[in-house]
Amino acid sequence: MATIKQIRANRRNAQKSTGPQSQEAKDRVRFNALVHGLRAESVIIPGEDQAKFDQHLERLSAAWMPQDDMEKDLVEEIAVSQWKLARLDRSEARIYDPAVPAKEFALAIHRVYLTQVRLERSISSAIVDLERYRKQRIERQADLAPKANEAFHIGLVWRTPEGERHYTVLPTVLGLDGVRREIPREVLGDFPKPPAAPDAPS
Repeated sequence: MATIKQIRANRRNAQKSTGPQSQEAKDRVRFNALVHGLRAESVIIPGEDQAKFDQHLERLSAAWMPQDDMEKDLVEEIAVSQWKLARLDRSEARIYDPAVPAKEFALAIHRVYLTQVRLERSISSAIVDLERYRKQRIERQADLAPKANEAFHIGLVWRTPEGERHYTVLPTVLGLDGVRREIPREVLGDFPKPPAAPDAPS
């Protein structure tokens, strides 16, 4: 592990560096920007159209119809990887230069292909994650959804000694918002009065 003095010395030396000076050194690093540019935090790099990326993301969102933040993140991940893959395809055609030694050209192409494979795997993985998450989300919602016999609770009815009935606990119904509410007493109406008892014989 580097000591504090070594770290400070490295920083001082890095400030003195002005990059490659000779043509040979410049040729050696000319493809670095291509490889590292693909890992930039920003999806859109100079020369690209933000509106086109937004349209691409909208088309994917319309196709996948994400329902929550997790699904939106996964759809966006697919869009970003596809965008970078298209950028890579465009860049590959510009790599070739007859003045570049064959060995360096082969190394640059190899890096491009490795990045291409990584992006393709990232797309496939995001699709699998999206489908798995969506399936689990639907299953969770089904488990939480009220069963047919749970949507309505009948309440509790009390019978007086005189035979009259009334609710001591009002029936409840489960609303579309998932909140259970009492049914108002005035909506329920009255119970029919019990028939009068016959007069006792005299």
